Amino acid sequence: MKFTISLIISIVLFSLQSFGFTTTSKRTKLIVVISYDQMRADYLERFSPIFSQDGFRKLESQGSSSPLCFYNHVSNMTCPGHAIILTGCYPSKTGIITNDFFDTPSSCFCYCVEDKKSPVIGNEKQGRSPLLMKTPALGDYIKKKFKGSKIDAIALKDRAAILMAGQKPDNVVWFDWKSKGFTTSTYYKKPTWIQSINQSVPFNAYVNQNWEAEIPSPFAVEDNSIYEQPFPGGDITFPHSIPNIEDKNYAEAFLSSPYGIEYLFNASKFIIEQDKLGKDNKPDLLAIGVSTTDFVGHLFGPDSREVQELYVHCDRILADFIKYLDTTIGPDSYTIVITSDHGVSPIPEFAKNVGTMPLDAGRIDENSFVESINTYLNNTFKKLIVPSSWISVFEPPSLFINDSAIYISGISKTEIADSIAAFMIRQQGISHATSTDNLNAGMILPGWDKDLVQKFRNDIFPGRTGDIMFMVKPYWIWGSKAATHGTPYDYDTHVPLIFYGAGIPKNTVIKGSTDPADIFPTLCKILGISYDYIHGNPLDLTGKTSKDQQYQDLILKNPRIKNK
Repeated sequence: MKFTISLIISIVLFSLQSFGFTTTSKRTKLIVVISYDQMRADYLERFSPIFSQDGFRKLESQGSSSPLCFYNHVSNMTCPGHAIILTGCYPSKTGIITNDFFDTPSSCFCYCVEDKKSPVIGNEKQGRSPLLMKTPALGDYIKKKFKGSKIDAIALKDRAAILMAGQKPDNVVWFDWKSKGFTTSTYYKKPTWIQSINQSVPFNAYVNQNWEAEIPSPFAVEDNSIYEQPFPGGDITFPHSIPNIEDKNYAEAFLSSPYGIEYLFNASKFIIEQDKLGKDNKPDLLAIGVSTTDFVGHLFGPDSREVQELYVHCDRILADFIKYLDTTIGPDSYTIVITSDHGVSPIPEFAKNVGTMPLDAGRIDENSFVESINTYLNNTFKKLIVPSSWISVFEPPSLFINDSAIYISGISKTEIADSIAAFMIRQQGISHATSTDNLNAGMILPGWDKDLVQKFRNDIFPGRTGDIMFMVKPYWIWGSKAATHGTPYDYDTHVPLIFYGAGIPKNTVIKGSTDPADIFPTLCKILGISYDYIHGNPLDLTGKTSKDQQYQDLILKNPRIKNK
């Protein structure tokens, strides 16, 4: 009888953990999820010699980390990434397929957090909310289970804060370029402290400051890489100056410097104090989006001195924030998660000219590329289309065929799509292209494999994904930014993942490959929250993954789960 009771208890405990529950006795009072925009996983190792013992290295050594965390989709950009982090779902479920996309039902070319019915305070011509995101996030589940829990988010980018916060948070603020301070929209309850935050953390406190290089020469990289772009209002080499407040470059320069990160974390501390986060036994959530890392990465590229110097400041500011949480919340009462929304490619011109074996790398101008498709189709089908373009929307990694072109030409969409795809893969810098219908059908075409098809399928949301999907070759990028992202290659998908604090085992490395989509179910497991079907899986933070292979196979084989 005793054996039977013990067996039943063991089965129940195992089942609870399998479905996202935990038996951890020490429950966290505050979860802080920090996304360092455009942070590649290799930065933790590359910059480790110049990091202190109290920032990233402390979280790694005293927490649980995954050195093999990869996104499993193609459109590795800010909006999709931040939507994935705290929903556990890929764009096929969230609907956030790219930063900007065409929404067929509303005939709207939308920004991912656009909502005209929710004006931004101080900038009423813009409207912002999570309206276009079709899934709940961690904060929504927390509020449902724990009455009185508070859910807040802050970032320099509106999209980072809004998408991590979920559908019904308490306070969500971001930096507004017009009002020159933190703001929110009418979708949210207006924080009582929205004016005082801009007084306590003033935007104009950093005028005439200099961002100086400080890494000693044995560790410092060159301060003038190929194709770097100038600091706002300045040059491509240190020092970088923050001008007077009246200067048109002030905001961009300030936010593209370590001072922008300091500004963000000072504001985060203000929110913790004003909303009394972590002050009772009901778990609260604060999501922080560090956007400066993306601004600097786009200007100077991942191999630049600027990125290297910036992460020294990231580490220092993080260390100060950890000490603040230890004092304010208590060292065993909060949990931190560190990750990123995507990585970044090398600067193509740098990749082509570095080392003894230069890489095939380059950049493609979108307008010229669309023009070449139009010329090809006009020559192929001998039809002059009005309007002049066969393409109505071109937003990598997909495009829409112009319905007017189909009607006027009398050619089927399938034939046009096949012609465009065949043309694209013959062009310099393009590796793959096919119709979305082929991907939905799970077809494995020549040159494709099952994993790549699935990465594309994870980005397909009906009514928002175009008729053809495609991607560039490794080390090729779209556009004129020094470096960018938006591909399924490791440099865009490989990001850091660290769990630290209450409920987290110390000094452990999660075995096997993980996914940022695993963050949501892992935190749900810690909090004892059940959830609906998602793409992520709860992780065993003690040193091995707890992914159930049968469940994985179910997701991969069932498009209703994976692509809905």
